[in-house]
Amino acid sequence: MSLMQQVDAIDVAEPETAPRVEECLLESPVSQPRHPAVVEVSQRRDAVPRLRRLAAIALSILAAVQFVGAYLYLEFPYLDVNLWERGYAPLPFQTRLLLAPLYRWVDTAPWSVHFASKLARNNYFFPRGVTPALVLEFVVGVACVLFSGWVATRLYQAGSRKRLLGPFVFPLFLVLATVLYIVHTVQNFRYVYDMPSLAAFACGFYLIYFRKPVLWFVLLFAVATLNRETTLLLLPFWAISESLASEGRLSVRGLLRWRVLLVAGPLLVFWVLWHHIVFGIFKTNASEYYPRFLFNLRCFARLRYWPQLACAFGFLWPFLMLYWREVRDRQLRAWLLVLPVWYAFMFQWAILTETRVFGELLPLLAPVAVIIAEELLSARVLRLAAQDTAPALPREMGRGGWTERVLEENHPPTVVAASR
Repeated sequence: MSLMQQVDAIDVAEPETAPRVEECLLESPVSQPRHPAVVEVSQRRDAVPRLRRLAAIALSILAAVQFVGAYLYLEFPYLDVNLWERGYAPLPFQTRLLLAPLYRWVDTAPWSVHFASKLARNNYFFPRGVTPALVLEFVVGVACVLFSGWVATRLYQAGSRKRLLGPFVFPLFLVLATVLYIVHTVQNFRYVYDMPSLAAFACGFYLIYFRKPVLWFVLLFAVATLNRETTLLLLPFWAISESLASEGRLSVRGLLRWRVLLVAGPLLVFWVLWHHIVFGIFKTNASEYYPRFLFNLRCFARLRYWPQLACAFGFLWPFLMLYWREVRDRQLRAWLLVLPVWYAFMFQWAILTETRVFGELLPLLAPVAVIIAEELLSARVLRLAAQDTAPALPREMGRGGWTERVLEENHPPTVVAASR
């Protein structure tokens, strides 16, 4: 029998009696040359996961391109980019000026103007025309969505006990992004700083969760604050994680440790000083900066706003309220306590029907939702398995009856607990 026939026989043999090809290769002496057929089989098996990974990456890029393209095409640009680039946009939009110099440069650079004019000739794909700023917004948006989806996947991989539903994290992330940023009946607006703000929060979640050096978080906070003031809400996430790291549990004592105060205090001072300075610079601009509490209350009084008001957190808030205990990762579970704080902040300063104000939470919401679904599904499978393997005899109902005694005698404690 040739070596290739032996390899084929190994593949079709019973797993109890036949060693795998990999085991044969490991047991062979290092100095012994490998037959080309064996090497080819091994390489072919190793190539399958790589091909799947490349296919997943390619599909994710296409999905991000589709989402950002629909976002730019369907949503109305509320902010006049030309005014914003030159410092004449209304407040508070003008204060979010991190990317304004970049957009001003792209709008006047000859190469970008030429490229945008060539794209604008295609009336089929660009019936409304194309500007250099729009091209830049598209490129930045795709990069931000891909990075945020990657962070959501990493949080799931670190926080999940079973890692059964990993391939569903990025699709769910995109679905939630579509719901919060595109699917609207009112307030169909977009802003050039929304996708960068999403990526900034994703980066913040990554740095906090994986315990990266605090200096990185400080730099991120300082830069991202120039893009949008919601970075203030990153501080509770960081403080909660520090409390868990020091105390082993969430406590007021942990939140008030010197390490927390020495970092969060100066960052809070920086946040206040920056907004005092930037509002002073643009104090002559028109302003739309005022509390929205009464406006949001009036929205609740009108039935037609209810569907979009229920869209907060991507319609996931009842799911998260009922099953938050299913998140076994202490850090992710504790982070969910920030959601009511976020909602209260937005109730005062944002328009709740403009559901994009919950978008920065997507890198957290998507993995947490998948983890909860995974835990519920696993418990259900165990419960059904316990029912299927129990003898088909008359049973006493209720705790402590015949059914429970049989389970305790024939199944491990995890199955018994799941059947309850």
